[in-house]
Amino acid sequence: MKGIVSFLLFATAASATVLWDGRFSNYTTAADFDKWSWSNQVGQYQTYIYGNLHGEKASSWLTLGSQFKNPATTGEKQGVKVKINASSTWNGGPMLRTELLPQTTNSLTGHLFFHVSLQIPTVNPPDPAYEHQIVFWEGHFADIKYGQLSGQNGVADTLQVITGGKSIWSVQPVKGTWYNFILETGSPGGLWVSTGSDPLKKVFTGSLNGNGGTDWHIGALRLPLNGNTQQITETDIYYSGIYVEDSGPTTQP
Repeated sequence: MKGIVSFLLFATAASATVLWDGRFSNYTTAADFDKWSWSNQVGQYQTYIYGNLHGEKASSWLTLGSQFKNPATTGEKQGVKVKINASSTWNGGPMLRTELLPQTTNSLTGHLFFHVSLQIPTVNPPDPAYEHQIVFWEGHFADIKYGQLSGQNGVADTLQVITGGKSIWSVQPVKGTWYNFILETGSPGGLWVSTGSDPLKKVFTGSLNGNGGTDWHIGALRLPLNGNTQQITETDIYYSGIYVEDSGPTTQP
């Protein structure tokens, strides 16, 4: 019976189609991120949201390396370190931002499974006094956030998933630990979570209040604190295992 169950789980995962693959194995160096533009939409990511007031390029804020990926993700050779600092103002706005968005002709809408693994590192971690939006759709119907939520009280050192204005999962993150997520859009919808190499398990069933889409931001967006000038040196977040599939889901990180 155990063998049959394992086979069925494997068959379900094997039948899934990856609609967009954001894993970084096809990138040789961070300079590859600089090749994308609105007139030259190449690669797996749109790269236009980053600090650009001093002539910086996307590669100024992104570093590739095997040390930035979840070691459990054997099908990916490297992850990405996303950096922000005091110069990370995009087009002069008050927020500090370095973000990647899918480059694809697929609409990425419907009942889909959006995969992402991330780590709050031990070196240059985000300041929990500030709200960091680190995975989100433009409509903010489902966000992964870290830090003190703007205008709210609570434990600042919190990693959480928010939909419909409510937290559906939260943890005080262990720095240096990989957190794996699947955001299940459409119906029935839900959230899958695990750490390290553990298989992801569904921790919430219900609508994420949105239908997916390509305006899915991966990276760091830090809100100002009480409207004041942001005080920051360097902040880093690591990402890997990013892709979207149409069924399953694949529960191995």
